[in-house]
Amino acid sequence: MSAASERRIALPHLSLSAQVWGSEALPPLLALHGWLDNAGSFALLAPLLATHFRVIALELPGHGHSGHLAAGASYRYLDYVQAVLAAADALGLERYALLGHSLGAGIAALVAAGLTPADRAPVADRRSRPARR
Repeated sequence: MSAASERRIALPHLSLSAQVWGSEALPPLLALHGWLDNAGSFALLAPLLATHFRVIALELPGHGHSGHLAAGASYRYLDYVQAVLAAADALGLERYALLGHSLGAGIAALVAAGLTPADRAPVADRRSRPARR
């Protein structure tokens, strides 16, 4: 299994962290973790996906090595959606796939719902998937 590289993503109001697997030449996949979790949730799965995607396991605000919001600020569900969209912009991702677990799945669904059809990345073609053993 390949090790992840650590990536910092500067946003206007805080800095996010991500773990990245795979070649920059591959299509990007943003992986979003669950509540009370971090990018390490994808440490076993991401190297397997990295043969077909550049996996970017984003650490949401207040989780893992990402920055925390200012005192008195709230961690609202839709604010996580804004953070993911801002991170994708900061990374220069025009098209990307989404993968989410628990809280991350809900965030991924809202991010995808807000994208225009031209922004959406195609789902991996079944012909490109490795055969099941």
